[in-house]
Amino acid sequence: MQQLVRVICVFAAATSLFAQRGEVGGGGGGSIFMSKTVTAPGGTADAGFQQGFAVAGWIGHYSGTNIGGEIRYMFQRNDLKLAAGGTKATFTGHSHAIHYDVLVYGTSSEYRLRPYVIVGGGIKGYFGTGREAAFQPLSNFALLTRTRQWQPLVSGGAGVKVAMGSGAMVRVEFRDYVTPFPKDVITPAPGAKISGWLHNFVPLVGISWTF
Repeated sequence: MQQLVRVICVFAAATSLFAQRGEVGGGGGGSIFMSKTVTAPGGTADAGFQQGFAVAGWIGHYSGTNIGGEIRYMFQRNDLKLAAGGTKATFTGHSHAIHYDVLVYGTSSEYRLRPYVIVGGGIKGYFGTGREAAFQPLSNFALLTRTRQWQPLVSGGAGVKVAMGSGAMVRVEFRDYVTPFPKDVITPAPGAKISGWLHNFVPLVGISWTF
């Protein structure tokens, strides 16, 4: 994990050498996960994370072209969940993401309104922080555990920047963060299976300043 963080930081620093302007900012919004299906001999259940919130900070760069980039840290609070047949189990949890994104703008920096698309990647850590009990509902499907797991992350989405004057900008964006399912944190029971990638949708509003 530490090596991957170093690679992201070095790549971001190298690309910033070509930048004419910088940007720093932060924001917050919702955090919505798509559940995955746990298949067990006794049937199926939905596993994943409850709706929550996200806060993020970033530092970026852009030049006179329509290409820019930024490195971002994001904290999310989403409790773990497991549900089937009217029964539900929950467990407190949160996550941390660090990633570098390339931003492709639809207009040049002279325009007040700048729509953009996003593509990037990094790492995301899932943390189960609740108190484990001797009995957990739906344990025949999976266990919600007090552990942590770092996964590779793919980031994509779109947004718009609106210049407000004096170097300030308002940003509105929608992102999809995709990782492999964290099976160490939500652990399938013996004979149960969870497969596929986990999608996390984050609508976010923020403010940033250029320098």
